[in-house]
Amino acid sequence: MEATGGVVPGGEPLGDRIRRLRTARGLTQQQVAEPRYTRAFLGAIEAGTRTPSPEALAHVAERLGLPVDDLRYGRPADAAARLSGELASARRALSAGDLDAADRVLADVRRRADDYHLPELGGWARYYAAEADLHRGRAPAAAAGYARLAAQPSACPALRAAVLARQSYCLLVGGDAPRAVAFLEDGLRALRAAPPVDPDAELRLTNALMYTFLELSWRHRARRLEREALPLLPRATRGEWVAQFYAVAGQLRRDGELDEADRYLREAVRRYAELGLTREIALCHWARGYVLRRADRPAEAGPELRRARQMLGAVGAVFDHAGATLELAESRRREGALDEAEELAGEAARTAAGSRHQELMAEADLVLGLVRATRGAGDDARRLLSRAADRYEQAGLMGEVVVACRHLGESLLAEGARAEAAEVLRRGLRAAERLT
Repeated sequence: MEATGGVVPGGEPLGDRIRRLRTARGLTQQQVAEPRYTRAFLGAIEAGTRTPSPEALAHVAERLGLPVDDLRYGRPADAAARLSGELASARRALSAGDLDAADRVLADVRRRADDYHLPELGGWARYYAAEADLHRGRAPAAAAGYARLAAQPSACPALRAAVLARQSYCLLVGGDAPRAVAFLEDGLRALRAAPPVDPDAELRLTNALMYTFLELSWRHRARRLEREALPLLPRATRGEWVAQFYAVAGQLRRDGELDEADRYLREAVRRYAELGLTREIALCHWARGYVLRRADRPAEAGPELRRARQMLGAVGAVFDHAGATLELAESRRREGALDEAEELAGEAARTAAGSRHQELMAEADLVLGLVRATRGAGDDARRLLSRAADRYEQAGLMGEVVVACRHLGESLLAEGARAEAAEVLRRGLRAAERLT
């Protein structure tokens, strides 16, 4: 759409807009109005004394060489493409930790998308604004933003899937893993029940459910979802979500699959790098450290986790930085560096407590409890390990309950408290039975 300086004046009346565009093209009222309408009819529209019918507006738009919605809403001809480009820029700024810049761009995109009646782009701007809250560690604010979006009708399956995936994650952060799973399973079931199924939407929900199953130690379920997702990859158009699949799938590899884990995670890094997503590359380093640490290779895990921690701290990703810090703390504990492990776990514990991130609070208790046990501080160790088990159980993370109970039972046995140890180990067995 033509306008001085490429800007359409805000609140410009439709008649004024038609007159401005007509004169810019060197057309008379008669040339635009005919053959279906009269010059006087168009003159009344331009004067604001008549409102054109949809058919009349479509005729005028055609004569002016414009899509009718560009004329109706005063859109520049490249409005959608321009706003999409600005959204991509804001997404990169968010990932790089330039949150103030991202906030400014997203607010401007949201305003213009609303003015131009481009609801999908406005929805994505609101989604990324909620992502910025989550990046800052403000889970309740982020959850409220996602809830507002979920309450609005949207014709974009990918946006609906992205919102649902993040609502589930906020439930996980808040310590409600069962509801997080139900959210995703119900959403994926509903999506698949209404063909044609959008491959991007299906991939986003599958990725989120794979990740949640991994958190719940339901590895076999996650691997089944991985197989279901593979045919979606060639059809998906959102490169970030394809990269996300490789990052999550890489974490599902076991000790004998480290080469495959590396291949998956390298592919995720390559794709994230092409998109300019800094935080997501850092998450891949964390993921590699996670895999190596669980393969009992802490000396190799440490450098990856340090790099992830440094990168995530630099971009201000609060929850991710605390999670990588705890992973590094456990790695250092296994190497015997108790002072450093305790310092790192204490730092993460403070972050977790401030944001009420239930899993991180439990994980910090577990690492600190194990450090205290190694130091011989039995009472303190048992208090922390018991609280870790309680917090994991409240969050529905039964696999972690098993781990915490095993360590607590061992600590009690070392002190000769056989009856108490037996009860704790039975609790761990009951938790293991719930790992279905």
